[in-house]
Amino acid sequence: MNDSNKDKYPRVGVGGLVVNNNGKIFLARDKRWSGKYTIPEGYTKFGETLMNAVRREIKEKMGLDVKVVREISCEENVFRNNDKKDKHTVLVVFLCRYDGGDDRVAANEEFEGEPVWVNPEDALKLDSTVIIKNIIEKYLDYKKREKYLDNWKRCQADFENYKKAQVKAQEEFRKFANQDLITEFLPVVDNFEISLQHVPRGQENSDWMTGVDHIRKQILDVLSKNGVEEIIVKAGDKFNPEIHEAVAGDGEKQVIKKVVQRGYRFNDRIIRAAKVEVE
Repeated sequence: MNDSNKDKYPRVGVGGLVVNNNGKIFLARDKRWSGKYTIPEGYTKFGETLMNAVRREIKEKMGLDVKVVREISCEENVFRNNDKKDKHTVLVVFLCRYDGGDDRVAANEEFEGEPVWVNPEDALKLDSTVIIKNIIEKYLDYKKREKYLDNWKRCQADFENYKKAQVKAQEEFRKFANQDLITEFLPVVDNFEISLQHVPRGQENSDWMTGVDHIRKQILDVLSKNGVEEIIVKAGDKFNPEIHEAVAGDGEKQVIKKVVQRGYRFNDRIIRAAKVEVE
């Protein structure tokens, strides 16, 4: 820009509201503002992005390496200097994160006294410029909005988890809704099987017996279609307390000697363990 025209346009400055891991913000007494507390700030260079400019200014003036989080404020000033020339500046302020372990800062010659790290609420009580107070208040509003947003996201996540839990609970209910009925029906199946073991002599191949056996298969097929399956157990199998119930025997060998009563699963859940004799 031509030097004769430089005062005809606003100058763009950048400032950094630096926050450390403890949530405290950085302030220092600025000689240019009669020792009032300010944030690191300066002007952008030609061809320099605003974010790069604020990082550079903070590094040069405070020696801090920061991460730029986001823009939080844009301040505008029009004032007249002692030379009667109007000055017009636009200050873009960024929220910056300092993750360094040492919060001691050596400010350059533009500042006086010891810089401070202070809670944002307490910072409003310090002797700072109107602009700085305005920036801090905007930061507090930003924190409040972020808190509300986080709470809303948390509530939304909790609600989504609740809906998933309800869907799962409903699926479990539908899956095992008939368990009590099936459990009560199993003794009927047992008696049916026992009765088939006492068929009168000479009736083994009769039409009547064929019909009865067909009914037995139908019953087992209905149970199977509804998620019921027999626990297959035979003599010589190793005893497993998860699916077997020992009703007789000393159990020294932990081997099944005889199956006393059949066991069943319902949708992979053991609803009746197989009763066995163990030797």
